[in-house]
Amino acid sequence: MEWLLLSNAPIESEEAAWGAVTAYQKRWGIEELHKALKTGCRLEGRQHEAREHLENLLALTLLTSVKLLRLRTLSRTLPDEPADAVLAPAEVQVLQAMAPQLSPRMPLQGALTLRQALLLIAALGGYMANPQKRPPGWLVLWRGYERLRDYVAGFSLAQFLSAAPPPA
Repeated sequence: MEWLLLSNAPIESEEAAWGAVTAYQKRWGIEELHKALKTGCRLEGRQHEAREHLENLLALTLLTSVKLLRLRTLSRTLPDEPADAVLAPAEVQVLQAMAPQLSPRMPLQGALTLRQALLLIAALGGYMANPQKRPPGWLVLWRGYERLRDYVAGFSLAQFLSAAPPPA
C-alpha cells in the first residue's frame, strides 16, 4: 500500500512535506465539527432564506458544536478529568443531580468526570448505554445538550426565585 497526499502547497523539502501532513491531520477534527453542525444542529435543514439569518444561526450553533466536540474528544483522551473543564458549573450541578435517574448504574463519586458528563448528556438525548452499543452520535449529543440547557434554565430560575424576597 502506498499513501499519497495531494496538496496545492509547494513542497520543496522534507520539512514542508511534514508540514503538509500535519495540516492534513487537522482535517479530521474539522470534518467532525462539520458533522456536529450538519447532523446535530441539522444546519442544512433549516429554512432560512436570508444569508444573514443563516450566518447568525451558524454563529450560535458553532459555539455549541465546538463545546460538544471538545467534550467528546476530551472524554476519550482524558476521561477522568473533571467535567468543569468543558461544562459550566450549573451544567455540572444539574447533571450530578439528575445522574441517579439518567444512569442508575453509573455511581458518581467525587467530581463529575468528562466521560460521565458525556454519557449523561447522551442519556438526556435518548442514548441507552450498554457495552455492545456504539458511542453516542451527534444527533443524540445535540438533543441531550439542548435538554440540559433547558434544565439549567429551570435550575437558574429556581435559584433566582428562592433568593428573591417574597412579593409584598
